Amino acid sequence: MPEDLKTNRRGAIKALAAVGSVVGCGALAAPAVRLLIAPVRGGAGAGRWTRAARLDALHEGVVKRVSLIADRRDAWEVEKDVELGAVWLMRRGDEVRAWSVVCPHLGCATEPSASAAGFVCPCHDSAFDADGRRLSGPSPRDLDPLATRVDDGVVFVEYRRFRQGSPDRVTVS
Repeated sequence: MPEDLKTNRRGAIKALAAVGSVVGCGALAAPAVRLLIAPVRGGAGAGRWTRAARLDALHEGVVKRVSLIADRRDAWEVEKDVELGAVWLMRRGDEVRAWSVVCPHLGCATEPSASAAGFVCPCHDSAFDADGRRLSGPSPRDLDPLATRVDDGVVFVEYRRFRQGSPDRVTVS
């Protein structure tokens, strides 16, 4: 066999081995990178749109507590039909307003006020008006508002959790 043919054959085999190695490493690296970045893929502070209620189930000007049920995904698992949290919904025409039921003071669940329109925290006597503004008590800020949208008669809430005890509204999840 001529020497040039052996050299060309060796060069071709080396090139095929190099290309195969690069492709093989890439095939292994892609899932590994995806696995490593999965916990942060959603972005810090990103809320998630969750189905809350039908618009026609909400009465004008009446506050309703709604539990948000959805599939919860973490870095590697999916849990079906998990209660993410709860919100207060109030309908005004075709618009719906939402607030977290969690008191910004220490995280107790707020309740509708028995004596006036608004909300109270039974743990430490914080009071909020019907628009979620802080009236009294140790709460460092107003109730945390949440974005809403209505699609085909269904109310969706962009659910988030906020840091308690801080005068600034800081999203934690």
